[in-house]
Amino acid sequence: MPDKSQLARIGGRAGRGVLGLVGIAVVVATLGAATLVTLPTIERGPQSSEILPLPSEQQRVCPGPLLTLAEDSTQAQSASSVGAASAVYGAVDAVSLEQIRPQVTEITAVDDSNGRQPPLVLTVPVQNGATVPPLVAGSQSQVAATDTIGGLAVAACAEAVSDSWIVGGSTDIGSTSLLLLSNPTPVLATVDVMVFGESGLVDAPGATGILVQPGEQRVISLAGLAPNLKSPVLQVSSRGGQVAASLEQSRIQGIEPGGVEIVGVTATPATNQIIAGVRVMAAVSAETVTTGEGFNADTPSIRVFVPGSSAATVQIGVTSADGSTEGTSTQVDVEPGIATEIPLAPLAVGSFSVHLRSDEPIVAAARTATDSAGGKDFGWFSASAPLVGSFTVAVAAGPSPTLHLVNGGAEDAALTLTPTQGTPVDLQIDAGSSATVPVSSGATYVVSGGLKLWALVDYSGDGVLSSFALNPPGPLASSIRVYTH
Repeated sequence: MPDKSQLARIGGRAGRGVLGLVGIAVVVATLGAATLVTLPTIERGPQSSEILPLPSEQQRVCPGPLLTLAEDSTQAQSASSVGAASAVYGAVDAVSLEQIRPQVTEITAVDDSNGRQPPLVLTVPVQNGATVPPLVAGSQSQVAATDTIGGLAVAACAEAVSDSWIVGGSTDIGSTSLLLLSNPTPVLATVDVMVFGESGLVDAPGATGILVQPGEQRVISLAGLAPNLKSPVLQVSSRGGQVAASLEQSRIQGIEPGGVEIVGVTATPATNQIIAGVRVMAAVSAETVTTGEGFNADTPSIRVFVPGSSAATVQIGVTSADGSTEGTSTQVDVEPGIATEIPLAPLAVGSFSVHLRSDEPIVAAARTATDSAGGKDFGWFSASAPLVGSFTVAVAAGPSPTLHLVNGGAEDAALTLTPTQGTPVDLQIDAGSSATVPVSSGATYVVSGGLKLWALVDYSGDGVLSSFALNPPGPLASSIRVYTH
């Protein structure tokens, strides 16, 4: 028979076992109740604030004078200037529209054999307290009349970027094309150039790793990269510093100059491209072939390129630039990676806007020519990006400058063109319509009242033709959200 101490120990263990079972039952009951009763929760999001980047100074680079390669075979890549270009520029505060005087500096020209006029850099610092960048514009013009180069070349002073497209030029027999690369930044730019043509991507040794020193301009002969090319399309990319790229094309017909042009950048690849103005100097009949290489080089045409891997169906709408007549529409299929020339026919003499709609992203530009008693010339008309809000136009010297505007917004636009000197001009453009406005040579304008406009300035006269498109400045950096502990 166990003694009392043993009974006590046994009883203690049994008691603890019962208490343990009771504790487990309480936990189970509590968990069961938690599943039936929703407990209140308290949530508190992290504290944060959004910081908007301050606008930086605005810069524009003018391409500089027309160039020709040295005739001496030992200096075949040395560029010499042909005369001098004349620049017009201006800037205004984006809010008050008060005028600001740009700072003008020069870019050193590499391989300069004759002390030519250097390209100009326009710099406009941000005013104290400004939250938006100033509105800046500049353009240059030059008339050449030598044994090898003749015609009018007008170009916009452009912003340096890290990636751009140029649609234009030729290295075919009788044509010379020079790629101008200007680096206005304080950082070395390493530039890669991809060249596409009527047969696709061109294997171009020397087109990658082109070094453009800070504050310098390099001139590259396109024939040295891609000879015998009828329809080049260029993609210019840079690392480090950014560059302003343009292409000078000149042509010889027989023993006479056949025109000259400085081709600016075109709008980046998109399914919707607009060329605000295309000047046609001679009527084009309906008998002109619809595509291919069988039409005359002076026939008004569109050069289209699909940078992707899929073929594109492109709808090309052509309407009178002043909105006075109904337009025409053509649908073509464009193979990817191949520069395609599409003639614009039939067309009467006048100015037109061109709207390209595609199911794949494309880049595009138009080309027309003139041949009269005053000489021969041609012009390139590049697609551009839309201008949102107010913008400035600097009109370089030249014959009959005309501003072409396309209202791509959903609402009618009541515009006011305010010259730096003179009387403001009011203009109404219905949604989806276009208009032309004669502007004064050598003047600068502020265009206000628009929501989404495409713009281009062209020049035309006896034996001369040229144009430049207007593009918006690059976007500011995105806002940054900062979280505090």
